[in-house]
Amino acid sequence: MLVQLAYLLVILIWATTPLSIKLGGEAFSPMAGLSLRIMLAFLVGSIVCTLFGYAGLNIRRHWKIYAAASISLFPNMAVVYMAADYISSGLISLMFGLSPFFTALLSRPILGESALQSRKLMAIFLAMVGLVFIFFDRARVGEGGAIGIGLMLISNLTFSSSALWVKRLSKTIKVPALEQTLGAMAFSLPGMLITWVLVFGIEPIHYSPIGLASLLYLALFASLVGFVAYYYILNHMTVETVSLIPLITPIMAMLLGVLVVDEVVTLSMMMGTGLILVALVIHQKLWVLLKRSKKTQADSEQVVEC
Repeated sequence: MLVQLAYLLVILIWATTPLSIKLGGEAFSPMAGLSLRIMLAFLVGSIVCTLFGYAGLNIRRHWKIYAAASISLFPNMAVVYMAADYISSGLISLMFGLSPFFTALLSRPILGESALQSRKLMAIFLAMVGLVFIFFDRARVGEGGAIGIGLMLISNLTFSSSALWVKRLSKTIKVPALEQTLGAMAFSLPGMLITWVLVFGIEPIHYSPIGLASLLYLALFASLVGFVAYYYILNHMTVETVSLIPLITPIMAMLLGVLVVDEVVTLSMMMGTGLILVALVIHQKLWVLLKRSKKTQADSEQVVEC
């Protein structure tokens, strides 16, 4: 039961994070919002470790995996925050769902494993066609849409590279989820702060109830609880089941965007979204997972009858 609740929690967090980033953009600049979010999450996580006696960071032994995981926060999250100025929260969530394709493309150079099959190549092609529909939909994407989409493609590249690098190191280095999360935050914070101060400059922060609520949500739930819950379900569920999350979150994120901030959904956007979701179904072999679920359910019913 706890695993299922954690699974639903990850879905809710991933679906609401893009909208929270966009709402927080009214009060904080991209680098200010990201830096404050990670600093607060790291502080709270460290306090939790101290109070409950969890092991702290072991930089001498685990610095490589901390560094690999930190790439998913910086520069990856910085790029996502910048993209939020150009495209909608629903489109950010949809673009993030493309990460399995980048993972397949990068598996050979990073892991030495070939993940490119004819089925996955067809899925990648369909996803690219879907992106073309979205890219040329100016009513939905806006004038800066090309910049936002380009930034999210860079985000996918860095996030997938980080995940594969962590997977490679995890074969020989075993690090608990909470320690890995805090290590990634500790290694990413210097880059965030330097970029905030020296590149973008410290600008006045416009405090607002929505901006403050967004910061607290992103720090405590999206960063801290979200990462721990994700690693928890990854350890207790099959990879196929976890990989279905990107199929669910874009639809929820788009609905939230329409309901909360009046984002527009056009026919071209829906067609592009549909193609990308179909591509994800093909890439992740959803029908195989459903077949397994039905078989498991049937076996359970037979056991009950006996």
